[in-house]
Amino acid sequence: MLKVRRAVPEDMEAVLELYDVVIDLFQAQTGNMGWRRGVYPTRADFQKAIQAGALYVGELEDQLAAGMIITQGTDKTYGNPPWRVDAADEETAVIHTLGVSPELSGRGLALQMIEGAVTLARERGWRALRLDVLDVNEAAQRLYERAGFVYIETKKIWYESTGLANFLLYEYAV
Repeated sequence: MLKVRRAVPEDMEAVLELYDVVIDLFQAQTGNMGWRRGVYPTRADFQKAIQAGALYVGELEDQLAAGMIITQGTDKTYGNPPWRVDAADEETAVIHTLGVSPELSGRGLALQMIEGAVTLARERGWRALRLDVLDVNEAAQRLYERAGFVYIETKKIWYESTGLANFLLYEYAV
């Protein structure tokens, strides 16, 4: 069973190692779209997330197996899509950078990380979890839909790591 917990500064090197492998796989699967080493996510992104208490890791048998960042409030780059849950910004959160060690894939760890995010949302009184998925990342789309997220709309968003690209917006009603 995966243990999902808030990351601490001592996790930094293991987090960076995990995401280097995840980024390489993501690049191969998406034709060099998405996350890129040195662009996003970076050490600075993870340090900021640890300081904010927003980086969560999943441990399996004392090994760092997964990670994600969860920020309170809805990402402003999403604009004003037709969310199904009418919630104030402080009642929402966004899942970012969910990644699982490729050597541990196929064990349902990504789904367990999402379940950890849902548990956190319930504890914090958040009414909705939201996220975006690059349109070419079909595996992530299937994962989020299987976890109960509902597709909202496709939107062109600019991120430093992708440039202007199509992202599917999803929402989970907590």
